[in-house]
Amino acid sequence: MRIRNIVILCLLLVGVISFGVIQGIVIPQLAENAEEYAEDQLNPLTHDITSVLKYRSKYMGDSGNITKLMASLPLEIETSFQLFPDVFTLEVNYKSSISALDQKHLETSLIYNATAAFSLIANLDAIHFNFEGISYKVKRSDVATWYGVDLSTLTNKETWHELVQSKLTDDDYVFRCMDAIFLKD
Repeated sequence: MRIRNIVILCLLLVGVISFGVIQGIVIPQLAENAEEYAEDQLNPLTHDITSVLKYRSKYMGDSGNITKLMASLPLEIETSFQLFPDVFTLEVNYKSSISALDQKHLETSLIYNATAAFSLIANLDAIHFNFEGISYKVKRSDVATWYGVDLSTLTNKETWHELVQSKLTDDDYVFRCMDAIFLKD
């Protein structure tokens, strides 16, 4: 009887210690990791392209899919969307002025978001990014020419990092890309 009580007490002690470790170390670490991942998704230099692959579509006409895709990409500002399916164009209307934004973050996000949208939505031909007082227009053909590849091939994580994401750290590259593929109104 005494051995059985000692075994039960030992098991109880192991259970209490395990509970303490899970509640005090494991769960807070998981929460911290999730918070860090969510923060990384707001920056084009750390965004995980695989998180938006579920929005891949042959057709741009699914407004729910487009809305979720754009909301999952960097540059998190309140927006509204308008689709023009006759001309395969997406209009993203930001409820903010660009003067309120960091210019480098804005430009890298526009490049990143446009490239992601064209890579994932097969028949999307143009995007208009409208801010208060200014608009940026970009065409699929210009983005494809800039990268020199079929845009659908960019969605591989390694290819995306090599051809898109890693280059956004170079200010000269960002300037040349903005100049080459974006028309400012």
